[in-house]
Amino acid sequence: MENTVDFLRLYEEMFKTLPSGDIQELLDICWEIIGVPILAVDIMYNVLGISPQTKTGDYQWDYLLENRGYETDMIVQLYEEGIMQSVNENEAPYIVDWGSCKDAPKIQGIIRVNDIIEGYVTMNCKDAPITSDKMKAMEIIQNTCAFFFKDRESESSMHYTYLKTLTGELFHHRIHSRKQLELWFKDTGIRLEPPYQVVAVSTDETNEKNVLSYIRKSIRQFFPCQLALIQHNVLLILQYNMNIAKNTEASEKQFHTILEKFNAHCGVSNTFDNLLELASFQMQAEDAMRLGSRLNPRYRIAYYEDYYLPAILLPRTEQMPRSNYLSPVIANVQAYDKAHSTDFLPTLQVYINSLRSTAETAESLHVHRNTLLYRLNKIEELTGVSLGDPHTFMHLMISFYMSELEGR
Repeated sequence: MENTVDFLRLYEEMFKTLPSGDIQELLDICWEIIGVPILAVDIMYNVLGISPQTKTGDYQWDYLLENRGYETDMIVQLYEEGIMQSVNENEAPYIVDWGSCKDAPKIQGIIRVNDIIEGYVTMNCKDAPITSDKMKAMEIIQNTCAFFFKDRESESSMHYTYLKTLTGELFHHRIHSRKQLELWFKDTGIRLEPPYQVVAVSTDETNEKNVLSYIRKSIRQFFPCQLALIQHNVLLILQYNMNIAKNTEASEKQFHTILEKFNAHCGVSNTFDNLLELASFQMQAEDAMRLGSRLNPRYRIAYYEDYYLPAILLPRTEQMPRSNYLSPVIANVQAYDKAHSTDFLPTLQVYINSLRSTAETAESLHVHRNTLLYRLNKIEELTGVSLGDPHTFMHLMISFYMSELEGR
């Protein structure tokens, strides 16, 4: 294979493809002139073009040749090796020579339009040296590929630009009236019908915009009626027309699998019918995402309806000392237990959590009812309070719950 590239011929042949050609035709020309296998995929790793259409002995290349795309597990492997994230950290073109590419180094190009990543171009340098000419050629190729992203599905198209602007206006809470909404619906040619729901997704890493883009497009397979925005390393999705969703249980299971593979967590708001109230439900989704990942990290999807109390109370545990929210009854009983080797505090907690049911408490503690009544009377004697007083009961219940949150 030649180590130099005939750039004049490359430019001339590329220019001929622009009016009516496609990416496959473009890559056929590049293979013929540069002599190195080359392929292009979209952000979901579906093949846009590959040349030559023969096996190279590189497993990843040959798999794409036969299947025209990667399975999720293969994409996860790219994620675990840091190859997916590398597009956020390097100026393309750059060399990928680690992980699964260690034995088959590649030159990685990025198809980027208006600063939006649309896909990737890869030169397979398994049997040819990486030279400055090939790097320069890849820069030309990746920029030329951008011209072929003009259809409605492209995120750089004018239609998508309008939708992206509308999404930004909604999630930044700059639409305050029904009249503004109607004007946007008219300009975009789309009408967002209720019911609505907001979804928020994040990963543990701080620079994974490209991974979030992949997750967003994966979700769109299950819930096509959506607008999405990535900001501050959080993927925000507004789902609309939710009544038309089908097989939601199966879709949720697939979505959970994708989140798990990329170590991501998702928060889901309650449904709502007034789009002008989106700010409140966006807060719900973001709270559920943060609280779910913190309190129940094994479960990747957290619904706000399951996190009302933590959303209200957990911030207070972080803003004030325990003595400011704990009932003094707890401290007094705890001190007595320590001095006399008794178990009055656990008894009190079970009694409060059982809503003062003596039968349920006695059964839970495996004690006789008279023993329980003795302990409860002793607690009231020690603290000078009545456990039947509504205010005392409520303060104790909140105190025990906040202590549990703080521990978790």
